[in-house]
Amino acid sequence: MIIWPLSLIVLRVALGPVALVCASNDAPRALFAPIVLAGMLSDVLDGVVARRLGVARPWLRRLDSLADVTFYLCLLAATWVVARPVVEAGWLPLGLLLLSEVGCLTASLLRFGVLPATHCYSAKAYGLVLFFAFVGVLSFGAGAWALYALAAVGLIANAEVLSIILLSRTPPVDVPSVFKLSRGRASSVA
Repeated sequence: MIIWPLSLIVLRVALGPVALVCASNDAPRALFAPIVLAGMLSDVLDGVVARRLGVARPWLRRLDSLADVTFYLCLLAATWVVARPVVEAGWLPLGLLLLSEVGCLTASLLRFGVLPATHCYSAKAYGLVLFFAFVGVLSFGAGAWALYALAAVGLIANAEVLSIILLSRTPPVDVPSVFKLSRGRASSVA
């Protein structure tokens, strides 16, 4: 049964290079919307399917997080190809956002030896903003303001993820919020 959520994760990883190929071959910008939508839906559904089938495991949640990073880095590269002036105009917030991502990954690897998989509510909001920002820029020609909004939400989410990582006694998986963690109701869900 684990094949179903795993297939959704693999789909998301495969969609990243598809977006890059489309960007490199001057594909119509309208093609990016369904690619980003499929990636976002696979991200939402993999966890739902895994929980419903009773196969949600920490390694699968970590693989899900790694797939997210891979997919969205490919989208950022595609955005660089398709809308370089927008990316250049938003280099500072994007740079800060990427540094915060590296900080979360590094903290989790140094502290626990595993990739983060907090999946907190702020990270879910960040995922929605990623969807809207990339669809906005790639498909509808939105400006750098979309990247500034993305960075604002992403930096807040990553601050919470980092807090969860630093406050947890065990590798955190599916912790709803740092406030739940600090009250001792959830240190990690295995």
